[in-house]
Amino acid sequence: MPDSTVAGRVEELAAVGHLASRLSGEMRQPLSVMRNAVYFLNIHSGADMDEKARRHLTYLLRAVEEVNNIASNLETLAGTEVADRQVADVEVLVAAALGRVQTRSEVSIETAVDPGAVLFCDSSQIRRALTNIIDNGIQALPGEGRIRIVCQHADRETRIVISDNGPGMSEEVRARAFEPLFTTSSHRVGIGLTVAQRLVGVCGGRIEIQSSPGAGTTVTLTFPRHEMP
Repeated sequence: MPDSTVAGRVEELAAVGHLASRLSGEMRQPLSVMRNAVYFLNIHSGADMDEKARRHLTYLLRAVEEVNNIASNLETLAGTEVADRQVADVEVLVAAALGRVQTRSEVSIETAVDPGAVLFCDSSQIRRALTNIIDNGIQALPGEGRIRIVCQHADRETRIVISDNGPGMSEEVRARAFEPLFTTSSHRVGIGLTVAQRLVGVCGGRIEIQSSPGAGTTVTLTFPRHEMP
């Protein structure tokens, strides 16, 4: 790649990072107001709130959390993340990520985590990385489908493998999957995998994608193996 192209790409990414930082900051205040409003309405109405109203407040809170996750992703894109690494239970991390994804009834999710598997990481960062990857997998499924999450020890490494049986990616798409703002969907921002890659890297791991058309996609997170004392 010519030096001028590289320099242009660096400037472009720097501009994206600056914009991401500004946007995430602007989003935090209205998000906080909406979250507090939902909390107040739940407390104020209490047992008097009918089931339909309570259900819609739950939908609103989920939407607020989804936008909050976008704001957090934008902050990561801006390069402001610092890891607070501690021992974290992989099973707990996976469960926390699954609790935050927006799934569909026709999508089945299977998990198989080695008992006692742990990572030395920032649990909130890896939870967000897992959430982004699982969410991408769900969005890739056009209808019915399966997401499978497996954690295994291999030699001196611990791997979390997230696979789907969706349509897969072409070689060109797979090569650009971690590129900021690259997406094949008209309603996606295109930063989920970029952010996941950065968060995994900050915690000392690496992330790889295997995919081909018609064969689904597998995302593997690999970390140095941590043994409990």
